[in-house]
Amino acid sequence: MKLLLSLTDQSFRATKSMGIFNVSIGLARGLMNCPGVRELHILGNNECAESFGELKPHVHLHLCDRPVPRRLGRLWWDQVEISDVIRSIDPDWALLPKGFPPFFPRPGRTRLACYVHDVIWEYYRSIRCQDSPFPRHELLYFRSLGLRALKAADLVLTSTQFNRSRFEVYAPQVNTAVIGIGFDDEVLPPPPSLPEQERFGLLFFASPYPHKLTALGMRRLSAWLEQLPEADRVRIHVIGRLPAHAELPDERWIQHERLPFAELKLLQRRECRATVYFSAYEGFGMPPVESLRNGVVCVASDLPPIRENVPSRYLFRNGDEADFIACLNRAWQHPQELELPDYPDWNAVAERAVAAMRACSPGE
Repeated sequence: MKLLLSLTDQSFRATKSMGIFNVSIGLARGLMNCPGVRELHILGNNECAESFGELKPHVHLHLCDRPVPRRLGRLWWDQVEISDVIRSIDPDWALLPKGFPPFFPRPGRTRLACYVHDVIWEYYRSIRCQDSPFPRHELLYFRSLGLRALKAADLVLTSTQFNRSRFEVYAPQVNTAVIGIGFDDEVLPPPPSLPEQERFGLLFFASPYPHKLTALGMRRLSAWLEQLPEADRVRIHVIGRLPAHAELPDERWIQHERLPFAELKLLQRRECRATVYFSAYEGFGMPPVESLRNGVVCVASDLPPIRENVPSRYLFRNGDEADFIACLNRAWQHPQELELPDYPDWNAVAERAVAAMRACSPGE
């Protein structure tokens, strides 16, 4: 198979979604190793070149940085230029890991696969949130692109059965393959916890986006601290930006904002006994899985897609403060009792994606 993968809009510095960024880069690495791909063309940028290093002979990286810095440049790329590039390379399949296909024109004879991560625009439409990070016109554009992917792509790839069920609400005839998400990092046991070296850190994921429930999470953690005997020794490491007008409660809260994955893992293992992840809407929920694989217990919101990938003992109900406190207490008091399901690596996920494409075009 001759395959094209578009990563031009993927940037660690500029992305609004670290999850989609990590999935896109991971999928690219898996496709490089996939025996079913005889020729792989990656539309990328300088960050891709730095992260991939030396490429195999059958992998071709086409540099294009224009979509990253400006919104109009991104719009022009999504709707016009990407189709031109696809037609010029003429692959059997074009895979868009961010799931945003052009409205027109069709990219020649090439078949189109979109990795659609969620339909989060339905959440923002439902709450009609005045503090939405997306202006109304931008939200309408994202929704239109999402519906376009579900109705125009030859194949929609996604990570959870929950996503498939939501896609079918909007496009009953959508051809969806649930391929999951890959994890290539080493699975680590819980860090040793000696009496004189006990860890009193806790990792908390924050975000200015309303669906991440940062303000609620901070209130819940403050209530948990009030009933904890060793509360004065606890340090809460906040990863991500806070919503507007939100402030850290006191000096026990330490803000780090965005950290590279390797630094985040190191902070977890050196300082933290548990991780907390609040959310009102997810397509998968990668941070809880990444924390468990790093040997650190993570408690997370009990949402259907998270439930598919995280043991129920680590899940709490967003609307129940007592349930959250009980769940976190169990994790805090027994950090060594780690339950870890099996997860595929990116090579396996890439092979699932290629197999799904081949099933749509058996003659290739």
